[in-house]
Parts: sequence; C-alpha cells; structure tokens
Amino acid sequence: MPACRQCQQQFEVTQDDLAFLESISPVFGEKKELIPPPNLCPRCRMQRRFAFRNERSLHRRTCDMTGNSLISFFRADAPYKVYEKDAWWSDAWDALSYGKEVNLSESFFDQFAKLRDLVPRLGMLLSPDEGSAYSPYCMYTKRCYMCVSCVVNEDSLYCYQANDSKDCADCSNVTRCERCYECVYCFNLQTSSFCKDCENGSGLLFCQDCRGCSDCIGCKNLVNKKFHVFNQPVDAKEFEALRSQLSSHASLQKIAEQFRSLALALPTRASHITACENSTGDHLRNCKNIRECFDAMHLEDCSFVCPCPQPTKDAHGAHYSPQSELIYDCMSAVRSSRMRFSLHSWDSDDITYCDECYNSHSLFGCIGLRHKEYCILNKQYTKEEYDALVPKIIEGMRKTPLRFSGASEGQVGEWGEYPPIAQSPFAYNDTIAQDEFPLTKEEVLARGWKWQEEKDEMPKVAKVIDAEQLPDSIDDIPDDVLNWAIRCEKTLRPFKLIKQELEFYRSMRLPVPRLHPDERYRGRVTLRNPRKLWKRPCMKCEKEMLTTYAPERREKLYCEVCYLKEVY
Repeated sequence: MPACRQCQQQFEVTQDDLAFLESISPVFGEKKELIPPPNLCPRCRMQRRFAFRNERSLHRRTCDMTGNSLISFFRADAPYKVYEKDAWWSDAWDALSYGKEVNLSESFFDQFAKLRDLVPRLGMLLSPDEGSAYSPYCMYTKRCYMCVSCVVNEDSLYCYQANDSKDCADCSNVTRCERCYECVYCFNLQTSSFCKDCENGSGLLFCQDCRGCSDCIGCKNLVNKKFHVFNQPVDAKEFEALRSQLSSHASLQKIAEQFRSLALALPTRASHITACENSTGDHLRNCKNIRECFDAMHLEDCSFVCPCPQPTKDAHGAHYSPQSELIYDCMSAVRSSRMRFSLHSWDSDDITYCDECYNSHSLFGCIGLRHKEYCILNKQYTKEEYDALVPKIIEGMRKTPLRFSGASEGQVGEWGEYPPIAQSPFAYNDTIAQDEFPLTKEEVLARGWKWQEEKDEMPKVAKVIDAEQLPDSIDDIPDDVLNWAIRCEKTLRPFKLIKQELEFYRSMRLPVPRLHPDERYRGRVTLRNPRKLWKRPCMKCEKEMLTTYAPERREKLYCEVCYLKEVY
C-alpha cells in the first residue's frame, strides 16, 4: 500500500480504483491521457478539496461592475474582481476576454492561479430562489435566511443541508423535517428540538435514535413510543406539565445534562446505513456498491463521496455533486458528467481543471465560462487545436514537480492532482476544511496556506446586551429585542435576531439562543463524527465492525445486529 505524501499514513488503491481511473481518463483525438493513482490518502484529498469551498464566511463589499453593495464569499480586500449575481450572469462581460496563451515551460497550476486572479468571480453562488438572498449553495428555496447547501427548503433559518424541509432553524443534515430546531441527522421529523438520528416522529425534545415516536423528552433508542421521559412512560397530563416548564434557558440546560448521562449508559448504533447494499460509511440511504461515503442518498458505485442528497453514479472523491456521473476529485459538480479536478461547475461534460464553468463541454483549465467548448485557459480553440494542445500541457504537468504540504521528501508531477491548497482563493479558516480538519493559525501558516483573522463590526442598534443578561424565558423577551445586539456568551461576537427568528422561538416555546449563529453551527459540527472509519469490536458480541466512532470514544457501541436486538 502507498503512503500518503502529506500525512504519511498508508492507504489502499484497489484494482477497482485503477479501473475507474482508466475509465475517467480523458481522450484527445485517439489518445487517452491516463490519470495516475493518487498520491494522497482519501482524507488528505478531501481536505484539499474542502479548502476551496467557503460556505459561511460572508462579507459585505461592492460589486466591481455595478458599484452596488452585495454580500459575498470574498472579503472587501480580496484581490479579485467580484460581481453580484445578475451582473455575473449577464452578457455585459465575456470570460473569453481574459484568455491566455499556454506556456508549456511554466507550471500549469501557476498559470491557472494567475487566470483565477483575473477572471471576475461570482460574489455568492445563489440559485434564482424566492426571498433567500443570504443563503449560498441553496436550490429551490423560499424565504430562507442564512441557510447553506439546502435543497427544496422553505421558511428556514441558519440551516445546513436541510432538504425537503420547512420552518426549521439551526438544523443540520435533516430531510423532510418541519418545525424543528437544533436537530442533526433527522428524517421526517415534526415539531422537535435538540434531536439526533431520529426519524418518523413528532414532539421530541433531546432525543437520539428514536423511531416512530411522539411526545418524548430525553429518550434514546425508543421505537413507536409516546409520552416517555428519560425512556420511562408517563401519562399525558404529567408529560404536558413537564413540557410546559421547558421554555426557559435554565430548564433546557438541566434536561440536556440529564440526557447526556442517560445517552452514555445506553447502547449506541455503530453506523446509520438504511436500505443499502454492499456499502460502507455512515448516514447513508438507498445506496449500492459504495465505499466510505457519508451523508448521502441514492449513490451507486461511488467512493469517498459526501455529502450528496440526490442520485449520483460512478463518483470518486466528490463532494456536493448531485445528479452527476463519472466524477473524479471534484467539488460541486452538479448535473455533470466526465468531470475531473474541477469545482463549482454545473451542467457540463468532459471538463478538466475548471472553476465556475456552466453548460459547457471540452474545457481544460478554464474559469467563469458559460456555454463554451474547446477552450484552454479561457482561450478559444478549434476541436483539432484543442485535441493537439491538451496532451502537450498534460505532458508538461507530468514533468512539473508538485510539493505536498507536510511531506518530508519526494515530489510528483501536477497531472492527476487537484490544485494545491496554497492556491485556494480563500483563507483556510474561511473554508469547510476548518470544520472537518481544524488547524491553528500557526499550523496553517507553517504549511504555506492563508489565514484570515475574524473581525465583526458592531451593528447599529439601540442597545447592546450580554447573552447572560437575556431574560431566561421566551415569555419575558420583549419585541424590542430585535433592536438589540447580543454578545455571544462564548465568543463575545455580536449578533442580532430577525423578526422571522423571534416568531419561530415564540411559536416553538424556545428561549432566545445565547450563542452566535456561527457558534451554534460549530456546536452541531461537534455532534457529527469525522468522515472516517475505524475498525472496532462490538461491545456486545465482539464482532469487528466499521464505525465513525473513534476508539477513545466513551459510547457503548453495538454492531447493527446487536443494536437491533437490544432495541426491538
């Protein structure tokens, strides 16, 4: 097995992997340019791709075409032209005007990075959705605020990967949920809060792995139960009396602490894989023949894919790439096929090393193109010229050494590698790589990557209040709170409530949060295990199993067979 050139860990490259690389390798004329086996392990390849995607670090700046104010992924001092959505998609500019001749004696990655510095960037990736201007990477959403990567979502706030859901707030990785708050990995859940891995239920509070349950508080591993508190049955009157007391911050904190103790004492399911065949990973539904995939549905013949809420086939090392086929080492390849080493490119075919290209095919090293074909570094060629030139570029890439961050020695060529993290347009801590692979400022800078200090402007408000000074109960929160700035009790970062948010807390009988929205998101990230598998013995039958729970975790971990026997 080869050793990763970044982390030095050994990893497996199977015969199926090599066959896929042969199938995805591009053909120019009659010549196939074989993609070599990877030099980084799957986790380090994931980190590299993640470092090119900013989801939550949003900034106010000016559109470089219209002069209008906009909210953007790019800071005001970023060295790029940045356009607002309508300007970027308009015919007022042509990305081909930035085209460059290929220099066969220069690093292709360096040429690609220079082109990225020139071509205007889309300020924030938004679909034409109704009233969701601050919700990046969302599709088919209505009236959503500060949601990220949601599909078919309505009237929701601060959600991440909420799909086919509505009226939710501060939820992550939920599907078909309604009126839910601070829920993670839940499916078909209604009017529930602080739940994880629950499905087909309603009226749940601080529950985990409950199915078909309603009106339960602090429960785990229950099936088809009603009116239970800490896994014990209670009558309806007793339940309602307790539930009515849980509208304050202090009461919820007490329940949360009691539930944490109960959860550790009860068995925990090693993985959540539903209606899948020959599949490994976690939080999978209706998948077939997949290896180490996470947070996905309807995948077939894929490996190292996450997250993906819609059907995808033959994707390997791809993220946020639904409805696609034959994808390798890509980020956000939507409704596309035969795509390699590319990001944020939709409805395209047979493109390699491209960024923000749409409805195009046969591109190499292009940025910001729409409805184009046979282009290299944004310069137009004929098909014959394209087929003749690209193999020469690839041959030069094979000879151009690429050093991996953290590698003690050894170099390989650029061809077959994703662009290096040092060429990301974002600071490392502004990207989702920091969520999955957290590093300190010193560690990031030592690797030659970018870091950006976080700065908040105090909003113009009538009053500033520390979070701990907020009234404990939602009943005591005045309408005027919308004119206050609240200092996060953990980071001291100021944040405001909006009217839609306050109405949600009141309707759900929930206290106003005391943490900044970013800190609430980070709290949910800690509830998500690493997208990595360990071999561990079942703590009941000692059978070896694959799980995302690291060996040092304290949970009472059971394999699927033992868990189901315990629960049913």
